[in-house]
Amino acid sequence: MKLNAAPRILLAAGLCAAALIGLVVSEGAARQSGQEVLLPLEAVDPRSLLSGHYVQLSLTQRLDPSAACPAYADGEWVALRQDGERHVAAGGAASREEAQLIGLPVKGTLTCQPPVVGGDGVEPADGWVTLYLGIERFHANQADAMRIERLLRQRDADEASRVFAIVSIGRDGRARLKGLRIDGERLELSWL
Repeated sequence: MKLNAAPRILLAAGLCAAALIGLVVSEGAARQSGQEVLLPLEAVDPRSLLSGHYVQLSLTQRLDPSAACPAYADGEWVALRQDGERHVAAGGAASREEAQLIGLPVKGTLTCQPPVVGGDGVEPADGWVTLYLGIERFHANQADAMRIERLLRQRDADEASRVFAIVSIGRDGRARLKGLRIDGERLELSWL
């Protein structure tokens, strides 16, 4: 039996729509069932002329001059540990099993700039650890994006972060963004 072009196009469009709905539902379920963690953010320009208003996420934690970079083995897994209400990088590993020995395993990598210890005319400086978990942007309306940018840029070097990424770590080890926490207020992603 040979179908005309119009029914074939409608059939293909229906299959594509069903696949997209299935993807949205499965990702939403994975986001809701994962372990929720808060990760600190640093300031990055939240706007793009062609992409609308969004917050460019830089999952960066500061290291005091007395702290050291976490141990890191080349690989694609990062271990997180709880530090108060937030989670911070505890180290990196080549496998999920190795990362699980250190803390909560998540797929990704990290980079670290060690702190500068002061002395002999050199000012002490904080270091930093940046996580790369496949989470890069949070699209928001213009007012929210500008408010988030202002909060991130106003922060003093000694002040604790007021903006956190709310991330769900799934059973598969993938990080999925759920939203942002801004001064205690949750701003969550909504698919509908």
